[in-house]
Amino acid sequence: MAQTTETLEAFVGGKRLPLADPAAVVETAVAGLVAAQEEAHGLSDAERAAILDRIAAALTARAGELAEELAAEASFLTSKDMVGEIARTIDLATLVAAAVREGFDELVNLDGSPRGRDAIAMVRRVPIGPMLGITAFNGPILTGAHKLFPAIAAGVPMVIKPSPWVPRAAVTLAELVVEAGWPAGALAALPVDNDMTMQLVHDERLPVISFTGGDVGWKIKEAVPRKHVHLELGGPGAVLVAADGDLDMAAAECVIGGFVRSGQACLSVQRIFVVREVHDELVAKLAAEVEKLAVAGRDPGDPDVGPLVSEAAADRVWEMLEDARERGAEVVVGGERDGAVITPTLLSGVTPEMAVMRREVFGPIIAVVAVDSLGEAVPEANSIDGMLQAGIFTRDIDLALTLADKLFTGTVVINGSNAWRIDSSPFGGVGRAGTGREGVRAMVHEITTVKNVVIRHRPVDL
Repeated sequence: MAQTTETLEAFVGGKRLPLADPAAVVETAVAGLVAAQEEAHGLSDAERAAILDRIAAALTARAGELAEELAAEASFLTSKDMVGEIARTIDLATLVAAAVREGFDELVNLDGSPRGRDAIAMVRRVPIGPMLGITAFNGPILTGAHKLFPAIAAGVPMVIKPSPWVPRAAVTLAELVVEAGWPAGALAALPVDNDMTMQLVHDERLPVISFTGGDVGWKIKEAVPRKHVHLELGGPGAVLVAADGDLDMAAAECVIGGFVRSGQACLSVQRIFVVREVHDELVAKLAAEVEKLAVAGRDPGDPDVGPLVSEAAADRVWEMLEDARERGAEVVVGGERDGAVITPTLLSGVTPEMAVMRREVFGPIIAVVAVDSLGEAVPEANSIDGMLQAGIFTRDIDLALTLADKLFTGTVVINGSNAWRIDSSPFGGVGRAGTGREGVRAMVHEITTVKNVVIRHRPVDL
């Protein structure tokens, strides 16, 4: 349950503070970031990489404890979800540390132009300024780390504004990062309300904003058109399965990707388009994989699928499921509800006008659509005006690359579901799915600007 400011703590200046007076705490935090800019940017690449190494080591040493803490706070996410979350956060810290050691600056040969004789350019990445990172409830630590670790790499001070559902996770992450050697003034975690968040959005001392969440991100971008605003918003991705695709692999990966975090993931597998000749076989394999999942409140042991974040969220997902049923979809597996828990649900016989084909479900539903050809699937996959990722299962590389060219999405995964991601790769959406990119180097580029330093010289006689 979201907490009130009377029970919350912030992390400012290297210590936890009560949030009883949010305005005063926010001002202290932002002023501290501004004052810490020179110190943060003045760290060498070796020093920043060492900090990230220590973060990875601390996360590794405390992995079990942190996973339990996260699962306790985010009671709508399972322990398995949080074990995976910590593992990915460790991997991210390691990847960013490696990138820092390689460096982000480039050299440009100007000598290729007659006017550039005996000249080179150093293209340097420099911070735009302190950054506001607004994170989502479904990745208590990981969504903040996607912004914070590249900020460390670039020497960018940052405020993390966490979701009200998981405020303590951001404070824990900030505390761990400062303990690893990041300047105390260069990081704050502020679990403030929406009004105070918008004050941070408008604060001219925070020229960079990175937001993970829903369509409210567009309102933030419209509110501050002169700021650099990065949005990761999600959307109903798509998986296309050809007749020659590996159906066992497709079924296993789509079920993992569809029901991780109870479907509460921006990359969740939601729409599967499969050629008609293997439709029934794929649906049977998907159903067998879904039946293996343990559900909170129904099955003993640690569940694979837990509750949704709230009863209201479950109401919204249930309405979309009922819409599909009323329009003729078949519930192959699942389709039951107990409070905020909706059992992992597999639908077939789905048609384009159903809500599950047009809107992001953000819940445990996978919809399967039979098509005569994957060419027929492309306009349907693209009909939602932008995706983060799409997946294709086929052994035909010509078909795969042709489909990849036609799909309107930020990433295409060949022989993987749309939920497959490695954090060193650029990640982000097109259209209404967002703007800008995360991923190790891509995020560093997102929060910095280019300073071009030209060096000219004249040869001398020796």
